[in-house]
Amino acid sequence: MKYYFDITDLVEYATRNNAVSGIQRVQISVLRHLSSVVGKDEVLCAYATKQDSKTKICRPSELFTNDQYLASQITIKLGIENPNSAFSKRELYDDLVGYKKRSFARMMRKLKLFFLGQFFPDYARAQMNLPPRSKTTHEQKTIETWELEGFQNHDHIVMIGTNWNTSPVEKLARQHSKRGERVSQIIYDLIPYRYPQYCVDSLVAKFNAFLNRSRSFVSQYICISEAAKNDLLDYLSDFSSDVPVKSWPLAHEFEGYQRNEKCLEPPQSEHFKKAQMSFVLCVGTIEIRKNGIALLEVWQRLLKELGDKTPQLVFAGKYGWKIEAFKKLLQEDLSLQQVVTIIPQATDADLAALYQRCLFFVYPSLVEGWGLPVGEAAWFGKFSVVSSSYSLPEVCGDLVDYVDPDNITEITQSIKRAVLDEEYRKQREKNIAQASLRTWKDVVVHLKQILEG
Repeated sequence: MKYYFDITDLVEYATRNNAVSGIQRVQISVLRHLSSVVGKDEVLCAYATKQDSKTKICRPSELFTNDQYLASQITIKLGIENPNSAFSKRELYDDLVGYKKRSFARMMRKLKLFFLGQFFPDYARAQMNLPPRSKTTHEQKTIETWELEGFQNHDHIVMIGTNWNTSPVEKLARQHSKRGERVSQIIYDLIPYRYPQYCVDSLVAKFNAFLNRSRSFVSQYICISEAAKNDLLDYLSDFSSDVPVKSWPLAHEFEGYQRNEKCLEPPQSEHFKKAQMSFVLCVGTIEIRKNGIALLEVWQRLLKELGDKTPQLVFAGKYGWKIEAFKKLLQEDLSLQQVVTIIPQATDADLAALYQRCLFFVYPSLVEGWGLPVGEAAWFGKFSVVSSSYSLPEVCGDLVDYVDPDNITEITQSIKRAVLDEEYRKQREKNIAQASLRTWKDVVVHLKQILEG
């Protein structure tokens, strides 16, 4: 028996994004460790690209060799990106974001960059405000991949990504299921179904179609939290479904860094230079669901109450959807602008340094499937003020302080206490440093048990 993990969405994500988000981090961490637990020839990745609709196979032990997310590591190893190109597709995409799609200006910019990249690669990168390509990128080699001829009896397919878009791997999984074989589906959350107001309409439609589709071929659901499990059971109850639903809590570990590791020297990253003074950290895409606007309102109050004692607020995350109110509030308040810093493309090294050097962590999210950043902050021994909603209390239990994400006064008081009462903060950090936290190896061992069950 072999385990096949569908990573189609992860491969597509790597072609468009330098920085990793939560779901991609889960996939990489799990697949990196699973081969060592199960056997490298028993765990395989299946994927299809837009350029080639054929389903291909590779070994995760060869694809994920770095404990940090590197988009180029994935695309170059799979032969999607040429290591000798002046810039990658994702770097080009980032450069063109400011241009209207299908506009003449965008087309001319694209042509200009292609020309410069062909004949003057260093100049092209300079025009795009990119550093010279690293030696590591040029030295990256492709790995062995091969076309999938078909799944064998007793093979177990695991849909581990955000497969809202029907991929060729899912089509094969449906056929596999019809033969009575096993297909497990990882469920990160049911937010588009339960809370459509936090999502764009296109995602809601795709996700609901996926949920309905999944009932026809999934033999087991694996949810990353009890909260997500309860939501899924509620959904399935409308269809009298008897498909098993199991919970699978995630890790606290931030890969590549030891527990409670301290940063002795601040990194030289341009991103980090924006966060030199005392700061409080929030990690994650800035979107309506993450409730960043609540933090802006809290910091407005802190500025009035604490004045110069108000720490900087650092958001490490790119802009997402439905954040017009967030942007408007920040643009209209000059004093707020002086203490709020946004780092949209933080690398893993940047994130680690931010976790290590922050005063404490804040996470006022309205709803989460799990809440990786809360656990990651704890991994570095940092105290957090966290929303009490949905799955978040499952991450760190009584190690952190909880607040009602809709109560600005409550959030303000809790954060104000953490700012002013250093002794309280240090005691909480001491408790966190001594607590038992989950590693990704722990998570993978648990997954193996679920898949074998």
